[in-house]
Amino acid sequence: MDFNHLRYLALGDSLTVGIGVLFLDPGFVEYYRSLSQQILKKHISYQKYARSGATTEDVLAMLDTPIVMEAVNCANIITITAGGDDLINAAKGYLINKNEKSISQAIKQSGNNISKILKKIHQLDKQDKYILRLQNLYNPFIDIPIADEAIRAFNSLINSFGQELNVKVADIYSVFKGNEKFLLSPGGIHPNSRGYYQMALALSRLGYSPFRGD
Repeated sequence: MDFNHLRYLALGDSLTVGIGVLFLDPGFVEYYRSLSQQILKKHISYQKYARSGATTEDVLAMLDTPIVMEAVNCANIITITAGGDDLINAAKGYLINKNEKSISQAIKQSGNNISKILKKIHQLDKQDKYILRLQNLYNPFIDIPIADEAIRAFNSLINSFGQELNVKVADIYSVFKGNEKFLLSPGGIHPNSRGYYQMALALSRLGYSPFRGD
């Protein structure tokens, strides 16, 4: 099978959109594609299906649209960012009702949704080999103890998906921890260019087997 040309599909939320940098500046998707091309020495075309504010449920719903499923079916490299908005929405609810269960329920539900997303992709009769890359969450709310607790609980869950066939999880949490002021945009929620580049580096360090021997 000829892998001289690979297809990359990026699915997800505002991180995949690239919120936090100037319009037309690269986000992690563009950086990751560029790094991947350099490492694999192959041309990589890419498509992006993402929406700012998208939850894991929204990303799952994207897979119900034929155009996205066709893109998934043709992709050799897939990245998915999801979960941050699930936690932010749950945190807003917690501030109102002070019920910590709302956060643990959101983590459980987002985990179920990610599991369904991966299952849908794995069940496709994909003709080409593919790799699937997830990312755990960094913590932009370093002054809120319950935020770090919730994010670490979510990350423990998402890291478990790295045991699945073709799936690896990039540890973005560790990349950002202690470096927030250098890697986050002035708004303090989304990465800046340096942050997105570090995300892309973390993804690329997960390797590219079976496209090369990592």
